[in-house]
Amino acid sequence: MSMINFVLDSKGGTPFYRQIIDQIKFGIASGSLKLGEQLPTVRALAVELKINLNTVTKAYKELEIQSILETQQG
Repeated sequence: MSMINFVLDSKGGTPFYRQIIDQIKFGIASGSLKLGEQLPTVRALAVELKINLNTVTKAYKELEIQSILETQQG
């Protein structure tokens, strides 16, 4: 699993999906997230963070559009 410990700030005003994107980008930039390393599944991350599945899906899709991550079904 990933070496990122996701932490969401509900008081900061930044949408959760944006916080997830920023934390993944920071993980890559800081080297704590390696190329090809597997991130938690959408469901696993949503459960872990106690947020809606769609929020995680939106973050992952946005990162995919930016060619920062690649999703695989199944």
